[in-house]
Amino acid sequence: MLDLSIRTLIENEYENVEKNGYEIASRLRNCGISNYYQVVGAAYAAYLAKANQLEDLQSLLDYIQTELAESRQYFLRDHPSDSYWMCVIEISKIYTVEALLAVVLWMNNSIDGRRFGGESETPISIVKLAYGLLKPEHENVADFCSGTGVFLSYAALMNRDNQYYGMEINTLAKEISEIRMSLLAEQQIIEQGSVFTMDATKKFDKIFSDSPWNVRSWKTSSDEQIVSEMEKMVPELKKATTGDWHFIVNVVGHLNEKGKAVVTSSNGLTWNGGVSKAIRERIIKLGWLEAVISLPANLYQTTSIPTSIIVLSKQKHEKIRLVDASEMAIVGRRLNELNDSAINEILELMSKDSDNSKLVSVDEIAAQDYAINPSRYLQNEVQVENGVPFEELIVNITRGAQIKASELDELVSYEPTDFQYLMLANIQDGIISDDLPYLKELDKKQEKYCIKNNSLVISKNGAPVKVAVATVEEGHQILANGNLYVIELDTNKADPYYVKAYLESENGSIALSRVTVGATLPNIPVDGLKKILIPNPDMDVQKQVANKYLEQLSEIKLLRKKMQAATEKLKNIFSEEN
Repeated sequence: MLDLSIRTLIENEYENVEKNGYEIASRLRNCGISNYYQVVGAAYAAYLAKANQLEDLQSLLDYIQTELAESRQYFLRDHPSDSYWMCVIEISKIYTVEALLAVVLWMNNSIDGRRFGGESETPISIVKLAYGLLKPEHENVADFCSGTGVFLSYAALMNRDNQYYGMEINTLAKEISEIRMSLLAEQQIIEQGSVFTMDATKKFDKIFSDSPWNVRSWKTSSDEQIVSEMEKMVPELKKATTGDWHFIVNVVGHLNEKGKAVVTSSNGLTWNGGVSKAIRERIIKLGWLEAVISLPANLYQTTSIPTSIIVLSKQKHEKIRLVDASEMAIVGRRLNELNDSAINEILELMSKDSDNSKLVSVDEIAAQDYAINPSRYLQNEVQVENGVPFEELIVNITRGAQIKASELDELVSYEPTDFQYLMLANIQDGIISDDLPYLKELDKKQEKYCIKNNSLVISKNGAPVKVAVATVEEGHQILANGNLYVIELDTNKADPYYVKAYLESENGSIALSRVTVGATLPNIPVDGLKKILIPNPDMDVQKQVANKYLEQLSEIKLLRKKMQAATEKLKNIFSEEN
């Protein structure tokens, strides 16, 4: 393990890591080496040569064979090329011990935007945030799915007095992690294997986990008894098709009673319905969920989607801290990051309410179907006078027909018929186009997806939400696309143009945004739509609002026609003058 003076010298080399790492990688590329693990391994071998004054290849190989564990020997000597080893000796003579150690400890698998082969490493900004949330002091600290040891290395640099443990399934990543931790911490164990085979008696005070997302093959490397025990704690796990929630529940199972864990997840886990919703409900009722932090998009090298941090403990939480940090990123050329100022701000928000932070009761979360995405709770509250749930005004709600593009091409008619097709693109500024595509015919099974006159049409996907009222002539049928909700209202309770006017208002837009989920592709779940509160005065008041709305709508249509005529006239000016 490095003494404090050497650690200080290494830290002074931090700013040169990218430059030196790139240079070392370039030298090795000439020897046919481009793998990230091999580059870090070469830097480590060069460090051994430099630190032990081994001037020639044979001396280095003898040292590796006599002084290092068998697994380390295999990792370093898995390179048959003599030119590779000569390159290692050359590197050892060019760089200082401190520079080589800095590369070993901090080189990541993306230099100058070019990614080397290897596992996706946890972004350093997430590592710093996780460490700030956990604050380990003289404790047992674990990293499940520890990769190349980015979190453990940072934690050991910050506090060498903790006991560190890592579990990683990838052999090469485990070796890099073990090399790094052997240099930084006296009390450290790095094991290879699946986190689902870990002895159930292993308990930790603090756990970090950046496990893989959406993995469907995780059970192949799992212990059936361990999985069975997890599913006893959270029975809903049995229906999960991916391992995301199993990774999370496994982390909680290895926490001490007063321990705390920080895990990363895709944003979908915070709001998805079905099994995911049932698992969230169970975990919240068990009192394990302490906080959720939504993070900016494009922090990872391998995915641009926004992600979340979930904070867990066994303290029976009746209130949950929700923090929205999705807009706090420093935007980079290829990747975004959270700088130290943003990380400190997030840590402060964990203990106070603000526009970006709120302590929410379990009852409030239950009312939102156990969705835990912070944005749902942090937007301005909308006061709705005489409000009723939207579902009380609805006679029927249907999603449009799911038709493949190839099938639709076969149905399209270039001559007018009694059948037309409405797509999202046919709605502009709240008005349905008069030029909808015609269809040759409609199958009987598709008739249930047709729009009735005066039905409300609302876009399911995309932002901003589109809202329109359909006019369907007698004897005609309009088939709705699958990206649309078709809502038949109880016209004794609600005027469709009144409801449209409200949903397009500032308060209505906020209400819709509160039930919208998803970042890459925002969408409105039907259950959320039904729960929106709609102001419901008597029909006379609604008619007054609807009539004013229709007047403005007619004016927009007239202006559109004038604009279209003027545009056509522009096209003909040259020919008229000649």
